[in-house]
Amino acid sequence: MPCFFPHLRFIIVTLSVLLLLGGCVRSAGPDLRGLELRDEIEKLSLQQAQRAFFRADYSTAVQLLNRFLRTHPQSSRSLEVRWWLARVYQKTGRLSSALEHLRFLANTPTWNVYQTDARYRAAQLEERLGKSMAGRAGKGVLLSLGSVQTPGYVDLALSASREIAGDTILLDVPCRVDGVPPDSQESFLIHAMRSAVEHMHSRKKAVYLGVTLRCLGQFARESESDRWKDWAYDPSSGTLRRSSYYALHSEGYRAFLVDWLARLHDLPLTGLVIRNAEPLGLYEGFNLLAVQLFAREFGVDFDPVLMFADDRTMVQANSESGVRLPSVFWKWAGWKARERLRIIRSLVQTLRVRLPHLEFGMTLQPQSVTDPMRGLIHFAEDWIDVAREPFDMFLVRVEGSDRKVVHSISQGSSPESSENNDGVTAVAEMAEYLGKPDKIWTIMAFRSGSAYRPLSMLPKGVGRIYERSAVP
Repeated sequence: MPCFFPHLRFIIVTLSVLLLLGGCVRSAGPDLRGLELRDEIEKLSLQQAQRAFFRADYSTAVQLLNRFLRTHPQSSRSLEVRWWLARVYQKTGRLSSALEHLRFLANTPTWNVYQTDARYRAAQLEERLGKSMAGRAGKGVLLSLGSVQTPGYVDLALSASREIAGDTILLDVPCRVDGVPPDSQESFLIHAMRSAVEHMHSRKKAVYLGVTLRCLGQFARESESDRWKDWAYDPSSGTLRRSSYYALHSEGYRAFLVDWLARLHDLPLTGLVIRNAEPLGLYEGFNLLAVQLFAREFGVDFDPVLMFADDRTMVQANSESGVRLPSVFWKWAGWKARERLRIIRSLVQTLRVRLPHLEFGMTLQPQSVTDPMRGLIHFAEDWIDVAREPFDMFLVRVEGSDRKVVHSISQGSSPESSENNDGVTAVAEMAEYLGKPDKIWTIMAFRSGSAYRPLSMLPKGVGRIYERSAVP
C-alpha cells in the first residue's frame, strides 16, 4: 500500500504532462494550418495584382496592391507589394506616388532585396520631379494656337513671358466647331502647334497644351465626326437639335481622343491641361446614350423636351441657384456632372499610360466653387469631386470683382465684409480645401507694365498665368 501512492503520483503526473502536451499539439495544429492558409491567400492576392499589371490593367493593379497593404500590413510580402506599386505608379505617370514607395524601400532599417535598386530609381525620380517643379514656375503666359501662325508671334509671347519672369507657356487649342477645317487647315494647325512647342521648348520654357475635349472632333474626318455630335435642347423651338460640340459618351469619339492626344508623345511637352472653354451647359449633353443610361439608373422615363416644357422650369443663362426646377432635373444635373468627371478620369488614366512623362491639369469655373448649385446647372461641375482626383494642377480664371475679394482676404479683412460676399472666393476656398496652393493656377488678362501684377492679391504659392490677347 505504501508503494502504491508513489506509483499513483507518477501516473497522475505523467497523464497530466501528456494531456498538456496533447492540448498544445492540438492547439498548434489549427494555428499552423491558419498560417499556411494565410500565406496562400497572400500569394494568390499578389499574383492577381501581378497579372493585372502584365495585361496593362494598371487601375486594377493599383487597387489590388493597395488592398493587400491594408489587409495584410504585417505580411512578409509587403515590401514586394510596395515594389510593384512603385512600378505601376511609374507606368501611369504618378511619379510622386512611385517615389513615396521607393523611398520606403530604400530607407528600411534592415536590408531588403529591393533596396539598392530602389535607391537608384528614387534618385532618378527625384531629379526628374525636381526639374518638373522647376519648370512649373509660378508665372507664365496663355496664348491661343490660332495666334501662333508665325515664329514672330511666338517670339512676342516669349517676350511677354520674360516681362513677367515666367517660365511656363500654356498653348490653348481653339474651339472651331462651327466648321470642320479641311485637311489642309488641320495640317496647318498641327504643324503650327509642333513648331510653336519645339520653339518654346528650345527657349527653356515648360510648355503645356490646353484642349477642350468637346471640340477636338474638329480634327477628325467629317464623315466620322458627324456621328459623334452631341444633342442640345433649343428653347426657341422647344425641340432637340444636333449640337456643334462632340459627345464624350460616344465610344468612337473617346477612342479618337485617345488616338489624337497620344500622337503628342514625341512633342517636348511638360503637360496637358483639360480646358473647359465650352462648358457642358444647361441645354447640352442630351445624346441618346446618355439619356438612356440616366433613365436606366434612376428608373425614370426621361424626356428632355418634356422636362423643359414643364412650366416649373424657369432657367435663364445668368440665373442664380434659387430657380424652380423639377426634381428630375436635379437628378439629371448631378448625374451629368458625375458622368462627365468619370469619362475624363478614365481618359486621363489611359493617357497617363500612353504619355507617362506628362503632367495633367484641369480647369474649373470660379462660379462652380463659389456657388456649387450654379456649377451643376450651368457647367456640369462639382468642384469638390474634381479636386479629389489626382490632377497635378487646377486652373481657374480670376478677373473683375474676384480680384477685389481675393485682395481683401490677403489683407486679412473678413470675407463677410466684402461687397462680393460669396463666403469665400474661388481661389481662397480652393487653396484652403486642397491645402496645396501651388496646385492652383489662376488665369488673368495680360497687361504690359505694373497693371498686370496682382501679386499681393493671391494666396501665397498660387500660380499666375497671364492670357495674351490674339493678334488681329
